[in-house]
Amino acid sequence: MSNSSHIAPYRERVLPGLSYFAATLVVPVISYLVALPFGEMLSYGIAICLEVIIILLGLVNAPTIIIEDAELSVGKANIDRKYIGRASVIAKDQVFLERGRNLNPAAYVRFQFGVKGLVKIDLSDPKDPTPYWLVSTRNPDLVALRINAD
Repeated sequence: MSNSSHIAPYRERVLPGLSYFAATLVVPVISYLVALPFGEMLSYGIAICLEVIIILLGLVNAPTIIIEDAELSVGKANIDRKYIGRASVIAKDQVFLERGRNLNPAAYVRFQFGVKGLVKIDLSDPKDPTPYWLVSTRNPDLVALRINAD
């Protein structure tokens, strides 16, 4: 890790994509219709409150990727850099397979709704049964480059 000390830390907040916000538009319509028998104004209030809550939850729960000299953090998970192997960018035509059929059940995954970039980070900790991390990012090439820069 001595070579990576000259590289500035990388930080990315992976916010949900536009498709997340578009999908949440179904909630106010449904909640309005469900609450309509109790009054029209109450229905409007419930619909608006639920939409605001869902949008806020999507923003608050967005993971942050932090790559530093000593540690990699993705959301609440972190790992010492000495246990990190190579990082590879998953090609766009392979993303569906990596998230599904090719996914190892022991892998740590952190997907973000509406974000298509994906990075696979191999691990080499003999005490950890996790073979790799599979992480959504808007800048997969840059994340892989920063991790592999040691």
